[in-house]
Amino acid sequence: MDEIEFDNLTEIEDLRCVLNLQAKAQKYLENFEWCKSVKNSWCDKAFSIYDKIGVFLFEIEPKTNEVDDFVWIVVGDLPSVYLDKSIKSGSECLETYCDLMQDWVDNVMKKRSLAESYPIPVEPTMKNAELLMTRISFIREELLTSE
Repeated sequence: MDEIEFDNLTEIEDLRCVLNLQAKAQKYLENFEWCKSVKNSWCDKAFSIYDKIGVFLFEIEPKTNEVDDFVWIVVGDLPSVYLDKSIKSGSECLETYCDLMQDWVDNVMKKRSLAESYPIPVEPTMKNAELLMTRISFIREELLTSE
């Protein structure tokens, strides 16, 4: 992730970043066949950082009754992920996100199968695993430990 001078960002720039991440999260969500439409969305600002990471809860109209009507989405300068409504908070969402990403990183680094890992749309290289590890570490150290 690039360095950000947080003190120099205005409230309007902050809002623009959140709206851009929300649009990215909604587009990601709408690409799934099980999402008929988006009804509402909320940003958990305590766990979102400008254009680098956004944690959103979406209320959707699912295509079938077997699909949850609420879905968490994590987007930003990292792999996007959706999580079901069993997740109860932004912090739990990010903790689960880190666990899923850590599993992928561990399997790549140990050259194990990714069949049971959350699908991440990048080549499973050491470089990509290392890049993802830096983001996981940042989330754990800067967002989850400061609660």
